[in-house]
Amino acid sequence: MKLNLQDDLPNSSDAEPATRNEVSLPQGLFGFPDIRSMELVFDKEELPFMWLREQVQDGLAFVVLEPGGIVSNYAVEISDADIQILGISGSEDTMILNIVTISSEHPGKISLNLVGPIIVNRTTLVAKQCIINNHEEFSARHMIDVGDTEK
Repeated sequence: MKLNLQDDLPNSSDAEPATRNEVSLPQGLFGFPDIRSMELVFDKEELPFMWLREQVQDGLAFVVLEPGGIVSNYAVEISDADIQILGISGSEDTMILNIVTISSEHPGKISLNLVGPIIVNRTTLVAKQCIINNHEEFSARHMIDVGDTEK
């Protein structure tokens, strides 16, 4: 299945501040197989950046974002097995989250993992981190300018 993000994004600006949704991760995340549930937290004023974090004190947390409108021509292809696990039928019931990395080596830039996104079923909130079938078209360290910084 190919999911094209440019046309199917819901209007995230309608969300209330500090919106929280529990996301189920039956297979965990790469490198963290025991984490089976995380909370997706976002504040309307901080979008497109959101937090995917454990619901425990001092738990693991990732900055994530939906790449639609930010990364041009980003469309992911996932396996039929992943589609079944997630119970999705198309891009309208799918949220794609990319993990953000802030690099001290490149001030004013962030990188996105476009190869291993977290795919979320918007209805059930079941999620899975997937290596996309078309991984050779994208980078695991896609750089984005986020503004000038003083050196």
